Amino acid sequence: MIEKESWRIIELIIRRYPDKKREYEEYVSDVIMASSTGEEYCGSSSDNKPQSVTEAKALKMTSAYMDRLKREIYAVETVYSGLKEEEKKVMRERFWTDRRRNVPYLNMKTVSYSETQMRRIVFKIICQVGRFLGEIN
Repeated sequence: MIEKESWRIIELIIRRYPDKKREYEEYVSDVIMASSTGEEYCGSSSDNKPQSVTEAKALKMTSAYMDRLKREIYAVETVYSGLKEEEKKVMRERFWTDRRRNVPYLNMKTVSYSETQMRRIVFKIICQVGRFLGEIN
């Protein structure tokens, strides 16, 4: 059994996936395209400043937030790629049709599964993503 809080966190991670993937890709491209002026690095002392542009970019790309985003994106993509085509359709319809909330099972008309089957598929997706993220044992 999955704890209610863990379930909601994982659902939110899956639902936010398209926006977070776009944000991560924009961040990475901004870091890569950043100039060597040194203003993109936020070091506090001159001894800790990077010695090259490549080092500055590498330091900027290793923030805790970006590491977490990368882990979340990897988890969702890995689970999604392992699904059957009809299960992918359930995932897209349930989580990515409406960004504010999950689409109710009865409103998912493009999927040819029953409500019970869709619930099992979503449970399987939540469990797999949760295991990748360490939310579920």
